[in-house]
Amino acid sequence: MAKKKTAQGQTIIANMGLYWREDMVRWKGSKACPRCLAGVRANEKRGGVVDFWQQAGIYALYSDYGHLVYVGQAGLGDKSCIGGRLKQHKRDDLANRWKMFSWFGLKKVKANNQLGQGFEIKFTKKAELANVLEGILIEVAEPLMNNQKGRFGRRVERYLQALVTPDKKKKKTTTDSKLDKILKQLSNLRKKVNKL
Repeated sequence: MAKKKTAQGQTIIANMGLYWREDMVRWKGSKACPRCLAGVRANEKRGGVVDFWQQAGIYALYSDYGHLVYVGQAGLGDKSCIGGRLKQHKRDDLANRWKMFSWFGLKKVKANNQLGQGFEIKFTKKAELANVLEGILIEVAEPLMNNQKGRFGRRVERYLQALVTPDKKKKKTTTDSKLDKILKQLSNLRKKVNKL
């Protein structure tokens, strides 16, 4: 009898968004236009906007100059979510001290661009766990002497922040796409400057 192949790799981090702007988040919502933490896949294999408001995972807050201000978690031991925790930080002692954030999500995105309900934490080797921990630290802190990015594995999808119009998750406009491109270029430029 042939041995069944098991999936290799970590299933800890499913997706991430790096250096999203807090002023591009829809913080207030209604039934017609719900609050939204919107992202689109960086590799554009599949189109569509995903709402990460209910995501569970780890997040980091940055000042408008990119300095790390705070690191937190949501949905790991309680019923909180990343969107809710970020909104809380707009009203607590961190209010006005952060302008950008990064997040590392545990819930996968389904084929219909909806966030999955639960998550599973699994890794097949200790080195995979070490790679995830190292990857989060590298992406969050951007150490000056690190030339590599975080090694999360091929299964982890990176998302770019998207603006969602009040017409409920319509296709991104040309302006939104240009803004996403500029934000990505700024992030890459910042990394190059930090290496100097």
